[in-house]
Amino acid sequence: AYTAPISLGSPLAVTVHDVSFSRHPEWFRFPERNRRHILTRLTARRAAVVLTVSEFSRSEISALYGLPRDRVRVIPNGLSPRLAQGPVAREPLILYAGSIFNRRRLPDLIAAFAVVLRSVPAAQLVIAGDNRTWPPQDLAAVAAAHGVTGKVALRQYVSDGELAQLYARASVFAYLSEYEGFGLTPLEALAAGVPVVLLDTPVAREVHGDAGRFVPRGDIEGTAAAIVELLTVRSAALEQLSRATGVLARYSWEAAADRTLAAIEGIAQL
Repeated sequence: AYTAPISLGSPLAVTVHDVSFSRHPEWFRFPERNRRHILTRLTARRAAVVLTVSEFSRSEISALYGLPRDRVRVIPNGLSPRLAQGPVAREPLILYAGSIFNRRRLPDLIAAFAVVLRSVPAAQLVIAGDNRTWPPQDLAAVAAAHGVTGKVALRQYVSDGELAQLYARASVFAYLSEYEGFGLTPLEALAAGVPVVLLDTPVAREVHGDAGRFVPRGDIEGTAAAIVELLTVRSAALEQLSRATGVLARYSWEAAADRTLAAIEGIAQL
């Protein structure tokens, strides 16, 4: 994905999931952002077709790299059924899973969690993912500053089996990302029967539709209130999950594979 050999002589299809490094270079170290931006832009401009995962990313790629929209084709990700297991006893556990980037605003989630504890003292927060922030964010220090160190578990890596267990235990999945090409783990959470709280962004609404609970960026009290309601009002959680079935049906790896093959076959005639 993103790049291909510059001197490749055959027609090229390339997948570009998002262009955060071009839109927000301040989130990346200087060598990484330059390498990603330059090589992705060169590859995308040379490609016969660029595949991406959302209409949001299609608009970003077209705008930032000067490509006509008809050269950028949207093929959403699929959703693996492996994590959609039967629930065990739910706990007052709030889960975040995914690589940790600045744009995913984990300090805001920790701050909101501290507010949640006023209403739900038994609540726990599990953050599962490798910390790839730039500038670096020390989440343990953030938790300490809010006085919640003993209630926040930072897990750098979890296996698929451990992640499935976390989805089965969790009562809320929180994903406060301000920039994504797609965002897969909230969909995995919905498939596992976990309601999701999402930052209100165009791509979050595109991908999750009316199955998400959306909160404004930086609204710590509002985020906490949404989490508390889903933890304590079962009907609110069930209502959100009832809307997830139609949303999840949009995402199939078989459909994604068929559409990808059709795109490749289309440029093979060039």
